[in-house]
Amino acid sequence: MPTIIFKATEACNANCVYCDVVHRKKPRTISLDLLKVVFERFNEYLIDCPNEEIRVIWHGGEPCMAGLNLYKTALQYTKEICSETKDRLKFAVQSNVTMMNQDFLDVFMEMGIHVIGTSYEPIHGVRGLGKRRDSRLYNKKFFEGINLLEKNGITWGFIYVVTKKVLDKPLEIFYHLTNLKLKGGFDIHPVLVYDDAAQESQDTAITQEEFADFLGTIFKEWWEHRNRYQHIDPFDTYLKHYTSDYDCLGCCDSPTCGLHLYLGPDGETAQCGRAADWDILLYGNIQDKPLKKIFADEQRTMIDSRVKVLCDTDCKGCEYWRICHGGCPLDAYNGHKDFMRKTDQCLSRKIFLKKYFEPITGLKLPQRNTK
Repeated sequence: MPTIIFKATEACNANCVYCDVVHRKKPRTISLDLLKVVFERFNEYLIDCPNEEIRVIWHGGEPCMAGLNLYKTALQYTKEICSETKDRLKFAVQSNVTMMNQDFLDVFMEMGIHVIGTSYEPIHGVRGLGKRRDSRLYNKKFFEGINLLEKNGITWGFIYVVTKKVLDKPLEIFYHLTNLKLKGGFDIHPVLVYDDAAQESQDTAITQEEFADFLGTIFKEWWEHRNRYQHIDPFDTYLKHYTSDYDCLGCCDSPTCGLHLYLGPDGETAQCGRAADWDILLYGNIQDKPLKKIFADEQRTMIDSRVKVLCDTDCKGCEYWRICHGGCPLDAYNGHKDFMRKTDQCLSRKIFLKKYFEPITGLKLPQRNTK
């Protein structure tokens, strides 16, 4: 099933220290005329591929910055342009929820969205509103948005990004996050910094070893009381891999990127959001090319061949191959300017699994389906 990360707008009301996109560009927002073309392309693909669905994730920036009328129009186009295929058009949204109101939620729910992904940060100065990065106001509006989601029966989960500011307080952060009592659980990610020259980046970036130790400290507590806590990744996913035939992988660990696609506010397409930001793995404009042709681009074939190369080079003989596959090709490019290398993030994974996960659980990863 194709998954389209639809950045309908680059505008954002937040100011996160680790975001290098919103601040580098003059924010663009898709026009309603181009939005119509996009839905025509969706319908065209679904007619040509009667056994397929398309998952569209409204992304940004902050999606709500695009304005309510854009989503009302998208809903109209879904009903009119995709009248025969709309049941195979699935929507999701990733939002900071600080601008969420009942009008937005009514439209999103009519789109069939009942889960909203977000992100959260309790530490002052990491994310906030405006140039002064007002964290107090940000968190006030965040929890107003969360309360509205829960009032409407919307499940929510979030990503927590580990920065240098919290390396000395892993359990404090963990207890704070779990006390939110959310239904959707949360994922813990390392901060990804691409602008090494910026002072803020230097004050934010962490090493692979630091991330592994941060996770490890939390994991000891999580493992001892795991029945008490909600879904927390990467812990839950690793446990499934170690104790069952579970083989579901996120896009960063999958053997291929599958049919993931970035779609930007001017209609440009790319392998993913970072590829678009860096002007690599570009597949042309959706105004000029149908989705089937975009998905058939030769560059995608090259990316899909990466798994065979890594199996014989960087990752040859790695015991964690089947749950990692060398990591994300864009991360590899960021570190080595070469898609055919494993990522630096492999180091934090190995340290965490060998130093913490396996000794604490007593488990070993079954070696099966290694290729």
